[in-house]
Amino acid sequence: MKNLRYLSLTLALLAAAAVSAEAQYFRSMSGGFGGEGNSRTVLVIKRDCSCVLTNETTQARKSMEMQVSTWERYSKMADGIGVPDEDEPPALSQAAKDRKPLTNEELAAKLREMYQDRPDSGAEEALKVETVEVSSNSVLLVTTASFASLKDLLSESPYSWGPAILMFEEARAEIDTNHNFRMTFTPNRMTSRYLKNMGREWKSAKMKFEWKLVLPGKILSSGLPNAQETTTWLALDGEKPETIDAATKLIAAPLVITAEAAGMKLDEPLESKKLLRAGGRRQKSESELPITDAAGGFVAEPVGISLSTVHYFPEGEKYFKSRPDYSVLGQNSTGTVVSAKLFPPKGRQIKSVSDVRVKGAKDDKGRSIPGTSERADASEDMRTERYVVMDGLNDSEKSQAARIELQLGLPAPDTKSIDELEGEAVALTIGSWKEMTIPNALADPKKEIDLGEILPGAKMTIKKIGGRKPQKSVQATLEGPKEVNQLEVKIKLGGRHGGQSNMTEQRSATSGSKTTRNITVQAFEFDLDGQGDSGPVNLIVRYPQDMKRERVQFKLTALDLL
Repeated sequence: MKNLRYLSLTLALLAAAAVSAEAQYFRSMSGGFGGEGNSRTVLVIKRDCSCVLTNETTQARKSMEMQVSTWERYSKMADGIGVPDEDEPPALSQAAKDRKPLTNEELAAKLREMYQDRPDSGAEEALKVETVEVSSNSVLLVTTASFASLKDLLSESPYSWGPAILMFEEARAEIDTNHNFRMTFTPNRMTSRYLKNMGREWKSAKMKFEWKLVLPGKILSSGLPNAQETTTWLALDGEKPETIDAATKLIAAPLVITAEAAGMKLDEPLESKKLLRAGGRRQKSESELPITDAAGGFVAEPVGISLSTVHYFPEGEKYFKSRPDYSVLGQNSTGTVVSAKLFPPKGRQIKSVSDVRVKGAKDDKGRSIPGTSERADASEDMRTERYVVMDGLNDSEKSQAARIELQLGLPAPDTKSIDELEGEAVALTIGSWKEMTIPNALADPKKEIDLGEILPGAKMTIKKIGGRKPQKSVQATLEGPKEVNQLEVKIKLGGRHGGQSNMTEQRSATSGSKTTRNITVQAFEFDLDGQGDSGPVNLIVRYPQDMKRERVQFKLTALDLL
């Protein structure tokens, strides 16, 4: 019952936070760093397209101490998978009050540890804490992040590396028709709602912000106020009205920067939205495989169909024009969505599905369904369905289906069924795995575990093991050649009722011939009798064999609408 109360309180807090999250987020972005912070960011893009991001911030000491305190609290929760013990007091406010103030040295050490322990930090050379200077009132923090390519940079949200106060949510890098390098930033749709208040808040906070972009070639044109040789920048000082006016003019409008390519080469335009959706590691490890036509054995089976009609009343249409195009469970537009399962050939497992599209559809009267369109963007994150009981080694994975969705227009009002729907998709399948078991795994950041028996040159370091039954969590780093992107790690489950193990990746970084991945592996056992396995953690590491990317043609028939 105590855990139930904690869960109810958490859900209530999440619900309350969701109501005001939008406004709070954008006020915090526009209002500076706690009202007392200075920020200076320099992004250097080199001729070989590698990038270095340097971020220098000065914040109030009290604010940094609160960040450290929050990090420590959530780190402890992560070790227990966020479930309070039934015998643990629900409030620790008195303990927090009795805590001794941190010395300058202690706060600096904890800040370094906090940044190094971040689950989204990649290789050692990818994120470094260069400087931490603590005084009685403020903290100066300088960090650098390295990216092996522009693709790696744009695989991160522009909020993390772009001119944050302008709230750009998309970025695009390309070589234009004049063979110049061009970078375009696109603002969030809701930015204009805060346009009137931003300048006032910057001035009130006495905010200081600078974002500078350094390119290998000469700047030809820039939407930013300042440009000189190969550098363009925005500098805002809350005590200088002219800088506030210059920054305000950039809000809610695209920002374009063009420079001489100076030897930079891009095979294709890079878009942060697509890269974020696709996921950096999956794209890196799979894009090198050629696509071939499927020989056969794939089977598509319909699961469900939904028809949606969105009607805006006159006053409502005016209201929504001033707001972002929210998606509520994906049903924000008029049309038809057909859900289906794609089964792999016998003996193979579907790893992922992409480029799903409708080639054609006809209703029961032989009429074409209008508005048939591609749905490739919606399929970028499609993964093999895993809603089954498995033990981390279960061969039933090989028979699982991948869920896909196909979108088309609304059929005629008198249509009773979609008689035929033709579609295609690109499926990545695996024939078998090389596996090795790591028994009695222990956390030791200084110990490297050799994975050479399944992938020469690959190593794993286990940073942290936590969790209470029936859940377990392992944080680890994988290092090795680029093929290390294809490694999977699972927790071997020992419960009698089965369970589920999955791996997530926070960040991947490549430097030269070395690739480093930070991963988190979590497992949940179905503990029906309260006898969950609390013994040592056994890990299974596996490397795929016989991988194929195949273009699959399929057909769905007799989809009843009534």
